This record gives sequence, structure tokens and C-alpha cells, in this order.
Amino acid sequence: MQKISQNYLKWIKSLHQKKNRDQEQCFLVEGIKICHEVITHHSDRIKSIICTNDYLLEISKLHDELVHTVSPSDLSRISTLKTPNSILLVLKKEKEIIFDPLQKVILLDDIQDPGNLGTLIRTADWFGIQQFVCSPKTVDLYNAKTLQSTMGSFLRVKIWYMDLMDFINAQNLHIGGALLDGGSFESKDLQEMNGLILGNESRGVSENLRKHIDKPLKIEGSGNAESLNVAIAGAIFMQHWTK
Repeated sequence: MQKISQNYLKWIKSLHQKKNRDQEQCFLVEGIKICHEVITHHSDRIKSIICTNDYLLEISKLHDELVHTVSPSDLSRISTLKTPNSILLVLKKEKEIIFDPLQKVILLDDIQDPGNLGTLIRTADWFGIQQFVCSPKTVDLYNAKTLQSTMGSFLRVKIWYMDLMDFINAQNLHIGGALLDGGSFESKDLQEMNGLILGNESRGVSENLRKHIDKPLKIEGSGNAESLNVAIAGAIFMQHWTK
């Protein structure tokens, strides 16, 4: 355990920016519940535990070498939250994750809103879907708002960023896609799928990806809204897909 230095404070604050997270292969996690889950079940991923003196009693002596104590005012300087908690973690990104072709996968085509990405990951975790492949232009998983929205599910769900066309061409996928001009789905349609594409919030699935959709599907509604939020649509698909 040691008191935090000003240089280390600056380094932590630099991780608010994606380019620095990519360079350092580290990211920040906040929220007492999520931090507790990481410390309890994923301590191998922790680079540093940053906390106030008041929170020290909550942390096992086993992690003493990782702990940096900080004043509440300095914690506010490096926090991404408007109202900081008493603890912040610096985590190391996973170096290698392995795709399982026998399991379901969700493909995200340029999802832009961090809340939508986080909610989709959290929902997938609820339904036991543990693989996402995101297009390079999809919002960063390690964005603070995304991580908060996952409520810890990012720890259990595998997430890759790569060209979706390259991924589809390399895998044997039977893909369903959420399209406004798709057909009504039945459970049989969904059980034949091992992949689901969800498109950008404003323009939907890209034209070049549509030709790879084996099951163009639409969630039927009876109201006047033009479309569903992508996280809501994804949740409805997942609920039927995992029956």
C-alpha cells in the first residue's frame, strides 16, 4: 500500500481517452458493486486499486501491494463520475480471447451510443449469450459510460473489434438480421441462427452486410413509432433466440 503520486494521478486521468487506453492496454472501472466483483472474482486483471483511506477496511490485505491511497479531492480529479465513489480500479485489458464457433454470437454494426452497447452486453449476459463481434466504428467497450451500463457483464462476455465482413467470411454462420423490411420471426427461424446482426441506431445494418443475412427479421408492433431502440430490439431477439 502506498500513497498515490501526482505523476500516477496524471497517468490514470490519461486513460479517460481511448487512444491512451489503447496504448497502455489499461482502462478504468468505477462503482462499488463492480469494483467489489472484480476484486473478488477477477483480481488477476487488476493493475491498481485507488481508494480513499475510509475504504481501506473493505479491501483484503492480500491486495495491499496493489493499493494506492488518495484524497477525496484527488479521486474526484481522476474519476469519470459526477459523484465519485470511494474506489477506482485500473484494469488490464485481456490479451487473448478465443472465439467459440459452437456458441451464439451477436454482431454489432457501428453502434454509436455507449449506453446501447453496455445494455446489449448486460442483456446478453442475462440470456447466456457470451460473444460479441463489433465493427471497428462501434463505440469503445472501455468508454466509461459503456462499462457502467454493462453493470459488470463485461467481465463475463467476450468482445472483439474487427471487420465484420472478414469475420463472417471466416466463419460458418447462419445469420439473422434486424431489418425494418424483414419477415415476422418464429421460434424455428431463430433456432436455426447462430449469429445475429444489429445495425447502427440511425441507418440500420450496412448494405454490404445485408446480403449475408439468411433470416431478415422484424419485430412486429401495433403502434406508430418508426423503429425500436437497438438495445430494446436486441433484448426482444435474445429472449426468443434463447428459448
